[in-house]
Amino acid sequence: MAYDYRGDAVLGRVLAYWEERRGGRRMPARRDLDPADLPSVLPHLQLIDVVPPDRFRYRLVGTALVDAFGHDYTGRFVDELLLGTGRAELITRVFTTVRDRARPVFLQARYFSIKNIDFMTNRIYLPLSENDSEVNMMLAAFSFDFGARRPPHGVWASAQLDAVQSALEVIEPA
Repeated sequence: MAYDYRGDAVLGRVLAYWEERRGGRRMPARRDLDPADLPSVLPHLQLIDVVPPDRFRYRLVGTALVDAFGHDYTGRFVDELLLGTGRAELITRVFTTVRDRARPVFLQARYFSIKNIDFMTNRIYLPLSENDSEVNMMLAAFSFDFGARRPPHGVWASAQLDAVQSALEVIEPA
């Protein structure tokens, strides 16, 4: 995977913040994070609850993500969203990897929309834990690459995942 997520203005900032807040622990807790520390990237963030045994709920969805998706999915479970072929499976696999490995995951995914727009999402998912052992929440950050086009509202909701040109990487903390 060739994308420099550490150099990305959104992903790199959030990953550095997570690493700073975790200190010597495996991962920080939600209480260690202060949204006031990240004002420029708040629109690009999600908080995801891990709901045992195997469900994931969007606790917070930033405004840039709401705009790209076309509606606010805060409070919804992944399996409640109509995401199209392969999308729910991919995101569930990513969330399960973060939960089970207690490590950050970078995901780069290519999409093709019915509006004839080809674009990439670059995402980082970061584990959070109240006991430094079990992941109970995730912090996620997104950046989109639409090329030179200005994407229409809601383009991401109807887009089809190109699984062949999508990849994930487990990140070993610095």
